[in-house]
Amino acid sequence: MVLDIITGIVLVYGIYIGLKKGLFVSVAAFLSILIGIIGALKFSNVVKELLFTKLGWDTSFLPIISFILTFFLSILLVKFVANMLTKVFETVYLGFVNRLFGALFQILVVILVGSVFLSLFDEVNNIFKLVETETLQQSYSYKTYLVLSEDILPSLYNMVKSLFARSVDMLTTPEEPTAV
Repeated sequence: MVLDIITGIVLVYGIYIGLKKGLFVSVAAFLSILIGIIGALKFSNVVKELLFTKLGWDTSFLPIISFILTFFLSILLVKFVANMLTKVFETVYLGFVNRLFGALFQILVVILVGSVFLSLFDEVNNIFKLVETETLQQSYSYKTYLVLSEDILPSLYNMVKSLFARSVDMLTTPEEPTAV
């Protein structure tokens, strides 16, 4: 079926990217947004204090500015660490191991992203009947992704929902900077 061919092509591409980038850069690219949000949640108050005390910034936008600044600094730090780890692995001649595990990680990413897209497609298909159910049941990829999405997506949804709620609370709760 066409879906199985597309899945195969995407998996091969994921393996290629993983072999090219390696594990550390692949993980950093995938997780940098999440780590950026967590870093911003944890450290934006510190940045807000620094902006207020050292630069004298006093604006109602200071919590948002500090969150965005901390978010981008966290992403840059993750990418820097990933590049340094990659260089260390190459220096001790473990670059192939890094690239091999990068390929395995990319396979997992393709499976995760595929599960999300297939779940969305399944919901749309239930409404508009774009593809017959019998045709989908003949696809090995469809059945595999459907089972995986039923296990993976609820946990992922709850995690994202929790992070979003914490982000909104932090940005909307006024906290006055203290002068030092």
